[in-house]
Amino acid sequence: MPNAALLYMILCEFLCFVNGLQCMDPTNNPVDWYVIYKLPKQRSHSNPLVREGLGFMYMTSSGEDQWRLSEVDINDTRSMVAHTLSSRWQNDFYLLYNDQPPYGDASELKGHTKGVVMANASGGFWLIHSVPHFPLSLEQYAYPKSGTHFGQSFLCVSLGLEALNSVGLQLLYNEPHIYAQNVPTDLKERLAVLSRAANNETIQSAPWYHVQNITSSAGLKFISFAKARKFNKDLYADLVSPALRSNLYVETWPNEPHRLPSNCQHKFQVDNIMSISSQHPAVSFSATVDHSKWAVSSPKDLSKWVCIGDINRAQSQTTRGGGTTCLNSSLVAGRYLGIVAKVQTCSKPINNALFKDEINAVGEKI
Repeated sequence: MPNAALLYMILCEFLCFVNGLQCMDPTNNPVDWYVIYKLPKQRSHSNPLVREGLGFMYMTSSGEDQWRLSEVDINDTRSMVAHTLSSRWQNDFYLLYNDQPPYGDASELKGHTKGVVMANASGGFWLIHSVPHFPLSLEQYAYPKSGTHFGQSFLCVSLGLEALNSVGLQLLYNEPHIYAQNVPTDLKERLAVLSRAANNETIQSAPWYHVQNITSSAGLKFISFAKARKFNKDLYADLVSPALRSNLYVETWPNEPHRLPSNCQHKFQVDNIMSISSQHPAVSFSATVDHSKWAVSSPKDLSKWVCIGDINRAQSQTTRGGGTTCLNSSLVAGRYLGIVAKVQTCSKPINNALFKDEINAVGEKI
């Protein structure tokens, strides 16, 4: 029996090596990407998982037609995030970063950015999220109790090695607080840029932002936006919206001091989301209980973008590194737009000429 168990483990490791580490769906099968919306705790909700602050809805690359409410909670080892993070072997590359790490002090100097990058010789994934103190480690999966009260967001993308180095480039701009990492010798050269990020290297000269095309394992194009602290501007109004040439509804944490108001000063408008409401599953909540960070094209835009990231719209965040990653999909954007209940509108006149050069300069990066 011990020999059979050892053979099984070797076979599993071989299959992971051949296929590359990937994002995993609720049935523990690989998917090209997924998004998760961890719902805020709602004590009167009919679903016990939502009542406990552990319920989440999701979409995957194999099921992007609608939001689905998970049958297991986000702290369960059978959850999508647990499946994704549990595929690691000792000789795999990994990088865990969080401005509010699970141990030690929060970092105000590093980027306001959270995520996990994992890879073997055949590929890996980038998991972008908004959850403080997560993950505790890769040895044993657990979702922090501190993350149950508020809404949270996740984006996982399966990637090849070239794309993973592109992720590394974005992290050089994001200036992440890395609290755990492993860079195997046999992957250090192949993941050279990502290894530089793991070594806490950062960009040392302008421009203090970077827009990067990132192609998933299945060939789907994402656009990643990263800014360093010296960018000194709002990520969404000053970079993402003009680069995508899209008006945006943006959902970020509204409770810190000096939240940036909705912006009508640029050619493309950025409106803060004030509340969320969904029929399937049936949930409604204010942005004040939502720690997620995402944006979606407004209804009047022909291009339908949805972006998921890790930085807020607040004055203090203009001098923090951070970013967001965007997908052009009418289906997925439609699902996000469909849950926007109320936005903070603004009616100030737009000065197109003032921002023409900035829009052109950023647009060339895509």
